[in-house]
Amino acid sequence: MLHHNTLYEIETNTNTGVEYEIALFYKLISNNSDEQSQVKKAIRKRLDSDKVEEIMRYTNTSKILTALRERGLTLKDASFETQNDEVGPADVVLFAEDKAGKTHRIGLSIKFANTCTLDVTGRKFITDEQIKVLKEKYITKYIPEFKVYMKATYGHAENWHRKQHPITERMIDEIRDAVILNWPKVKNKVELMKNLFHDTSPIEFWVVNYSRTDYALKTKPSTIDMSRANDVVVKKYQTSYVAFYVDDVRVGRMQVKFNNGFVESNFNHKGLRKKQTSDFIVDGLEFIYGQPFGSWNFSVED
Repeated sequence: MLHHNTLYEIETNTNTGVEYEIALFYKLISNNSDEQSQVKKAIRKRLDSDKVEEIMRYTNTSKILTALRERGLTLKDASFETQNDEVGPADVVLFAEDKAGKTHRIGLSIKFANTCTLDVTGRKFITDEQIKVLKEKYITKYIPEFKVYMKATYGHAENWHRKQHPITERMIDEIRDAVILNWPKVKNKVELMKNLFHDTSPIEFWVVNYSRTDYALKTKPSTIDMSRANDVVVKKYQTSYVAFYVDDVRVGRMQVKFNNGFVESNFNHKGLRKKQTSDFIVDGLEFIYGQPFGSWNFSVED
């Protein structure tokens, strides 16, 4: 089914991975040739239309249809819900009918080569006071170290874009220390775990995880026994993750990260200023501080 804004969303949405959501939605509405034709026209208006059509070519809905049949359900329709938070983590919603004629909604959370279930603010895990201290250290210690390293390694600031440096990892490590230190004091762990694992999703959902040639379907998304939420332990994992454990079994991991890099140019891709006044200038180029507390990626373990 097409909502009033579905075609516009398909034409204009540029969120990461949305091309997979669009491709699967197109294939799932094959029983409605008129709507599918309208979606195809919207796809062809996208700048990445070739990529979407390539994904469509190797997207076979048989795995989903088989899973529905095993539940005694038949697919009747689907809706594109990538901007609709009211259906939980679902990007596409299936409308399936049972033998008694009752309609069931099942969401599809669609991903490309990842198990990320939620972008979560760092403020769920560290206090305002910890953030204040970390921000001060970021500005007074790590920004100067960053400038020295980048200048010595890459020269003029115009060469710094997307260049790697070790300063990010050191800052992230301090943030991870703060998360681990504060974890015993975090309140409402049951609600937090329910949120991370989508345990309170208003509808059932399955996970579709695309590779470059196919997709895997999981009809029982990973979760934990919420009565054990207060038993969850957190530890460092790899270079940027905080991992969550129950009885020494890793059940999830959260990537602590800067949203758009350790520092950002003060100009967007259209040449417009992000902030009226930059945070610092190097070699005549304007920079603003990065955002390390706004959005961390939580992923479940398979």
